[in-house]
Amino acid sequence: MKLSRIVTMIVAGCAAAVMSAAPGLSAQTPQEHQHPASDTAQQGSGMAVKDRAMMAQREKMMADMKAADQQLDALVVKMNTTSGAEQTTATANVVTEMVTQRRTMQAGMMKMQDGMMAHMMEHMQAGTASMASCPMMKQMGGAKP
Repeated sequence: MKLSRIVTMIVAGCAAAVMSAAPGLSAQTPQEHQHPASDTAQQGSGMAVKDRAMMAQREKMMADMKAADQQLDALVVKMNTTSGAEQTTATANVVTEMVTQRRTMQAGMMKMQDGMMAHMMEHMQAGTASMASCPMMKQMGGAKP
């Protein structure tokens, strides 16, 4: 299963969990006096900046994964074109690289999941229109941002 599909599934599951918990959480939050026009404008621009930052982070992750795949491909080619002791060393290099990449990817996914949950909570607090306009949510729904 591709990493992007796994990340999408994790984010969708987290979104569902957050959305189901939101009514209960909002009922527990003390209400303060708000100025709707100014608060909405501030949330909108600040949220748009966060949306762009999250999309940039995702694009960087995708580029990093592509570079890691290319590095692994090069090691596999070397492994397949050598023989004897060199092939054993090349095979060890492939396995080592795979383990390193997997650990790096797993750490990155955990960090991104935490960030996505916080980001979605901000959208939920800003209202349903905010969540609907989020490029990440649009992308999860199949539409291009």
